[in-house]
Amino acid sequence: MERFLTKSRFKLGLECETKLYYTRKKEYADQSIDNPFLIELAKGGYQVGELAKFYITSDAQKITVEEMDYYLALNETQKRINKGDRYIAEAAIRFENLFIRVDIFEIDLSKKEICIYEVKSVSYKSDEQFIKESKKGNNKGNLVINNDWLPYLMDVAFQKYVVIKAFPDFKVKAYLMMLNSNAVATVDGLNQIFRVKKDTYGYKVYYKKNLRREELGDEILIKVPIDDIVEFIWNSPVQSAAFPNYSFENYINALSEYYAKDKKIYTPLSKECKNCQFYTKPSDAEKNLKSGVKECWVEKLKISENRFNDPRVTELWGGKYGNVSIAQKLMDNNVYFLDQVKREHIHKDLTDNLTGELSSNQRRWLQIILSQSNEKFYLDRNGLKAEMDKWTYPLHFIDFETTSPALPFTKGSKPYEGVAFQYSHHIVYKTIDGGYSIEHKSQFLKADQGVNPNLEFIRQLKQDLSTDSGTIFRYHNHENTFLRHIHNQIKNKPEIPDREELIDFINSITCFKIDNELFTGNRNMVDMYDLVLRFYYSRHAKGSNSLKQILPAAINDSSFLKEKYCKPIYGKNMPVKSLNFDSHIWIDENYDNDPYKTLPPVFDNFSRSELDDLISDMEGLADGGAAMMAYAKLQFVDIPEDQREAIKNALLKYCELDTLAMVMLWEFWNNEINNL
Repeated sequence: MERFLTKSRFKLGLECETKLYYTRKKEYADQSIDNPFLIELAKGGYQVGELAKFYITSDAQKITVEEMDYYLALNETQKRINKGDRYIAEAAIRFENLFIRVDIFEIDLSKKEICIYEVKSVSYKSDEQFIKESKKGNNKGNLVINNDWLPYLMDVAFQKYVVIKAFPDFKVKAYLMMLNSNAVATVDGLNQIFRVKKDTYGYKVYYKKNLRREELGDEILIKVPIDDIVEFIWNSPVQSAAFPNYSFENYINALSEYYAKDKKIYTPLSKECKNCQFYTKPSDAEKNLKSGVKECWVEKLKISENRFNDPRVTELWGGKYGNVSIAQKLMDNNVYFLDQVKREHIHKDLTDNLTGELSSNQRRWLQIILSQSNEKFYLDRNGLKAEMDKWTYPLHFIDFETTSPALPFTKGSKPYEGVAFQYSHHIVYKTIDGGYSIEHKSQFLKADQGVNPNLEFIRQLKQDLSTDSGTIFRYHNHENTFLRHIHNQIKNKPEIPDREELIDFINSITCFKIDNELFTGNRNMVDMYDLVLRFYYSRHAKGSNSLKQILPAAINDSSFLKEKYCKPIYGKNMPVKSLNFDSHIWIDENYDNDPYKTLPPVFDNFSRSELDDLISDMEGLADGGAAMMAYAKLQFVDIPEDQREAIKNALLKYCELDTLAMVMLWEFWNNEINNL
């Protein structure tokens, strides 16, 4: 079987050339979910891809090469070319051991011209800069490809290279087709026209047989010619540590040769090792699977496997360090493990005596100190108590689940307009005896197909939070950002009868800027993420401040939480009131004392963590990947009603845990402060 360097493998090589050796080898653990269906479903790729075909040709329903096998796809593509077909979707093209599938391939045999269209479900603004001047590093002052667009542009450069080699007598033009951020849908229900269903061979997009181009309204995709960008890429050295100063063609030749011969490329270690998918979980070790990232470190640093297990600089928190990666800076100076880091590596004025509120550099140094000690955590009890004394009871904890569908729901909407489809709301009450009680007070979930729930969402949230003047909590910026987004959606719609009341409510609980002046609502939400950064560090979190990591860390640091939540006290008729659980034990050693692991998969046997990680690189997405994907499945996939209800029930439980996690964190802090 020939080893083809495909588009996806070329992209993998761009991330790290060594990964080409590990990919698709059964003996190496691979934590990435190789499921294009789930990724494209969440990003809207299926709908955008089909819409693009209708914009290109009126014969859109007949142009796709369906075969998945390399050789069958190549034969079918050639048959269509020989037959005189002008447009071919998913055209298979090969040159030597390079193989691509072109989203839309246009060929004019009489003029000997080919156009390739790469369709991306990303938003494009007219002032986008594909090439810009580098402000840092070895390329400072030189023109370089904008990093935000680099993967897409390199993808097309690779495709055009293969097509030119396969059709040397043809003139080839390349285009990116993307969502036009300035376009407005001129029809209702655009995002429901293209549906997904499962057949014998997997998932397929379908739509009514007589769908006409005019039913799709004005174009919301834009075709951007990028031949000049491709020429720039071809004529510039590829930014590769493994193959420095290689031309684009030489780089492709090197990757294809190594991959064809199944030889390992030794890419230097870097901060990107943190994101490598070729690592082992405990369950993988039991299956005798090998860790690619461990193999790299052991081979390149000539260390023992035990040494690899020591805390590494890739775990070091890099927040608020400017445009430079602290991990990469250390690795460039041959510092790879936290026990090698000196104070001066972080900041020359740091001391070991860390007290009070933490600065960013103090937090980093604290991480290094605790990684080499028996102490579990740091908590600035006095500083945190001063903050807590400002809060008004009852305390409200909220978490949103949102998405941004590529194709608009309604006429007059733009691509990627945000949709808030779910929230959870916990309340902590003060009791007469000086203690407190906890209740999962309210929730919202609207997953009806083709319905934008934002107005209903904000109305119910206003109702739920307006019963008192208690302090409201969020975790990080997402809730504030999305409330401002809804504010901007409704501010120019006088037809909404309660518009002014809703706007006043949003302004009262958010912070926002007008002409660079910061405004803070009188009931502005307290950000628990900010409190974590300033007052709390746990070595169990390993530098992460994500709530999914902070909660298990806090549980490991708190005998109080472990004792309380290892019992079935949480449920509809239990001491801690729930809307979705009957009797649940949150802290269980069988699940590593991690409440997130006690929940079942959302769907398709993928855990929440796996689904979150799958699309964690999507813009604006933090820990909501599983919810976004579940919502997309409810919107665009035809599934039985019992499956729909199961997914909705899973969503309700997942979101409830997110606000309970915030409550547990508050409980941990409250217990520590009261025991000063």
